[in-house]
Amino acid sequence: MTESGRKEDPFWLKNMIVLGHGAPNRINSLGGRQGRCLCLWSEDRGYCRVYPVPYGFVHDWEVVDFHVRLPKNDGRENSFTLNNYETNWDKMWECIVVHKDKNNKRVKLSRDACIKLTHKLAIDTFSNVRDNARSFGIINPTKLTFFLRKNGESSTQQTTLVELDHTIMDQNDFKWLPYIQYECPQGCISAHPHTSKIVEWGCYQFMRKHPDDEEYCKKLGDNLHISDDSYEKYLLIGNIKNYPKTYIIVKVIRFKK
Repeated sequence: MTESGRKEDPFWLKNMIVLGHGAPNRINSLGGRQGRCLCLWSEDRGYCRVYPVPYGFVHDWEVVDFHVRLPKNDGRENSFTLNNYETNWDKMWECIVVHKDKNNKRVKLSRDACIKLTHKLAIDTFSNVRDNARSFGIINPTKLTFFLRKNGESSTQQTTLVELDHTIMDQNDFKWLPYIQYECPQGCISAHPHTSKIVEWGCYQFMRKHPDDEEYCKKLGDNLHISDDSYEKYLLIGNIKNYPKTYIIVKVIRFKK
């Protein structure tokens, strides 16, 4: 909210840590240009969602300020759009300011700081996030299984992360879509196991090389170290605009032990 006190006024989200990128979406009103949905966190704001963000402006674990406004048709918790993205797409650097150090290098959390923050936030269960209508949460799952589902078989409730007037990334380019079945830590009151589609941008970049090759796309599970006990794994989940009780996996956060 700005000094004027009007919620619709644009304002700055400050000192936000980028936790994850959703897969890109095609924005029809901008001639098919692609934007991404970001999951952000700060000590002051908690979890926030900002979209649509052009490719290449920010990277995971960087510290960034965003000039945003409230969306017109998105009631999800702490969700914002970049201010004037409709008319100012080629100048989005005015709305996205990456922090830099005294040597003009982009500020990014160290590996130890990333692990510490993840451990701090990974206290959620699926039911806790869903029943409190939260936009995001991080789960430390007790069991993980990776699998592919043929495109067209997945529910329409799980095909969009962001809905302005655009279509979810180029999913028609992919014959196979990645999913994870998982179980929450003790305390989750939802039926187990949970099954969610992965929308992590890096996963689709991996599959883009051979999007129709099932055997190749299966290797994504190895790339994510799903069955590798030498890695810690956490699930960053986020909800969908038109189906706010449906959650997808924004990122599989993993660290070598």
